[in-house]
Formats: sequence, structure tokens, C-alpha cells
Amino acid sequence: MSTKTYTQASPAQQYPEQHAIPRGLGLVTSLGPGLVLAMTFLGTGDLVSSSVSGANYGYALLWTLVLSLIARTFIISAIAKYTLMNRFGDTQILEGFKRIFPWLPGLMAAVVLIAGFVTQAAFLKASAIGLYQLTGGSWGGSWGNFACALIVMALTLFMVTRKKSFAILEYFARFASVAMILAFLYALVRIGHFDLPGFVRGMAFEVPPESMDSAFAPIVIASATIGTIAGNMPNMLYSGFMKDKGWVGPRYRRIQQLDLMAGMAPLLAINLLFWIVASEFSRDNPGFVINTEHDLSQMMSLVVGPAGPILLWLCIFLAAMTSFPPQSRGFAQLAVNGIHLSTRKGKRYLGGKDEHDPLFKKIQIIGFIALPLLASLPAAPNLVALNIVGTSVSTVLSLPFIVIGILVLTGSKKFMADYAVNKWWQSVLLAVLGVIAIVVGFQIAMNIPDMLATAFSGK
Repeated sequence: MSTKTYTQASPAQQYPEQHAIPRGLGLVTSLGPGLVLAMTFLGTGDLVSSSVSGANYGYALLWTLVLSLIARTFIISAIAKYTLMNRFGDTQILEGFKRIFPWLPGLMAAVVLIAGFVTQAAFLKASAIGLYQLTGGSWGGSWGNFACALIVMALTLFMVTRKKSFAILEYFARFASVAMILAFLYALVRIGHFDLPGFVRGMAFEVPPESMDSAFAPIVIASATIGTIAGNMPNMLYSGFMKDKGWVGPRYRRIQQLDLMAGMAPLLAINLLFWIVASEFSRDNPGFVINTEHDLSQMMSLVVGPAGPILLWLCIFLAAMTSFPPQSRGFAQLAVNGIHLSTRKGKRYLGGKDEHDPLFKKIQIIGFIALPLLASLPAAPNLVALNIVGTSVSTVLSLPFIVIGILVLTGSKKFMADYAVNKWWQSVLLAVLGVIAIVVGFQIAMNIPDMLATAFSGK
């Protein structure tokens, strides 16, 4: 592997001069990778799970949502630090992982190809369902959802094959985040009340009354959530998105940190609004049960009126559509990078533009856009269960390596520029997350046989 070096600053120099932060509208347009990444995390599952938690627990355990997002931001920031401030000019995190575990990029490529396909299939199906419901939800019979999936696929192909495809993804992420925030803010206004003291207690590590006899239950829940999302595979997509933006080298570290925080803020706001609306609604309707997106549609109908279901299905469509197109690009970047790092012929493509790599578009379009369409066929299996299994398997295979690999890379002058090596508290936090990740990964692995049985039983 070549050992490229940056021209901005040598590893022995002081912290390099940073790229100027634009002001006004220029600041908005200069940021983007963080929001694109954050919105890929937001799927139908977030909408349903946050709403179910709000309905079941009120504001208790709300702190787990915030703590999990902080842990994820910390991990992603560490990934970004390596790709900007390493000694070798690596622009993808898998290049760093190869320096520790030469076999890891190949393993990660295989995991991404399989788990990424399952994830994309779930997001395409969710996008199609949202679009189908927005257009009436009563046409085409069993083929209605498939027709909508074809429309979503065509729209995605248009977005990702444009010359400035990443800029299109940025603008779409901005629009979607604002639209979802406004939709649930409107729902909260229509409810007409907000339990501020309860919200504050929920942010202050409140334990649900049902768990008072088991003090460790909330801690277990929080640890599992933090460990899983902190080492989740999509966290690694940020390196490719930064490269798409042109952020290569240590001078972009400050704007990257601002970009990541600016991207995670809307994600937090959206999830908090999901939680708050469901919690406030359940106070007024204690017998109403929320388990699925259809329950949410009914809730929005009761809160907002006839426009409620439209807003809900629009949010579901936007949540899935802000994941499906950008993840097709991010997963393809990750898979191709892992393949090239594992083969001699592929090394010539390292560091170049993705569009110049013939393998990139093939994997993106065929593997992560076209083939997922199979999941929207009327006779397709229970993709929700399969998605859970796919996510679990990818988490078990990648989670410990991601957290431990980042700890090793960012904590050593062997890999990092002198000014970028972790401070002691950063290494301690990464080590704690690494321990949690290993424990959670083991627990998930023990439950995979039961998950597989459930997925293929059709229940």
C-alpha cells in the first residue's frame, strides 16, 4: 500500500491551520456529509420505536436516546479523525483497519454486500409503502406496493447517477429533516400540552415505575442500545461522504466536527419529537396501543384530523428515502474499498474518485438499488424479521472490530499525527464502548438462532 503524505502539515508539526468556517448561507451549503449520514440512520424503525417507547414509558428512559446519540457521535468523530489526520493519507477507515488486521477489509466487504442488501431491501420496501399510502393505498391490489417500489428505484437511480449526485443527496436530506420536524411540531401543537417537568425528569436518568424492582433493567437497555449503535456498520460511511465533499487532510477537522454536530442535531430533534408526541397522546388516550406504523397513522388521525395520516406516511416515506439512496452510495464505497484492499489489482483504484472505478457503479446499482426490488414482490418473505437478522449478524461480525480498531488506530503515534493522538479520556471512553460492544455482540450472537427461526417461520 502506498504511503501518501499530506502537504498541509507533517506529523511532527503543531495542530495545522484549519479551513475557514463560512458564514451565513455559505455555512449551510458548506456542511452536508454529517446530515446525509444522520438521515441514513433514520428509518421507519426509529419512528416506530421512539413512538412506542414514548407511549409505553412516557418520558422515562428518554435519556437512553440522548446518550446513545452522544456515543454514536463520539465514535463517528473518531473515525473522521483517523481519515483526516493519519500518517499515511488514508481516506477510508478500512485502509486503517488493514494496517491492524490485514484480513479485515475482505471480511467487512462480504458483510457489507450481504447485510447492506438486506438493509436496502427493507428501506426500499418502507419507501414504497409510504408512497403507496400517500397515493391512496387502495389501488393495484397486491402489486400496488411493487409499482411504488419501481418508482422509488427510478427516482433513486436519477439521484445517484447525476454528475453532482452527492449534492442532490445533501439537499434532499435538508428538505426531509425540516419537513419531518415541522410535521411532528404541528402534531404537538394540535395536542395542546407538553409535560415539561416530565421531560426534564426523563432527561435526568429517570427509571420507569415498572422497572423499580429491577434497577439494572434500564442500564441493560441503555448499554445494549449504546453498544449496538456505537459500533454499527453505517457509522463507517462517513469517511466516504467526507471524501465526496472534498474533505481530505487535517485542515478540514474543525469544519468536519461542526458538520457532524449539525447533522446529528436534526436527528436528535426528530426522534425526540416522535417520542414526545406519542407520550403526550398516550396521556390523553391511556387505552390506545402503538405497535406499528398503522397505529401511528391512527394516532395522527386522532391528533391532527384527516391530514394526520398524510403527514405520517410522508414522514415514513422521507425517513426511508433519506436512507435508501445515500446508503446505496455509502455501502458501495465501503464494499469496493474492502475488495480493492484485499486484491493486488484493486490497489490502483485506492484514493481515486469512485466514479472512475468500474466496479463501484455495478455494485451500487445492481447490488444496492436493483436487487432489493425483489423484497417488494407480493410473494416476498417477511422482510422485517429478515432485516433484524441481517442487522444482528452484521453487528456481531463488525461491531467489536470497529470499536477496537478505532481505539488502536487513534490512540497510537504509529498511525496518527502527533497532534491528533487521543487524549487519555478519549481512549478510556473508546475502551468502555469497546467492552460494551463485545458484551452486546456476544448477547446478540446467542440469540441469532431464535431470530432465524422466527424470520423463516413467517410469524
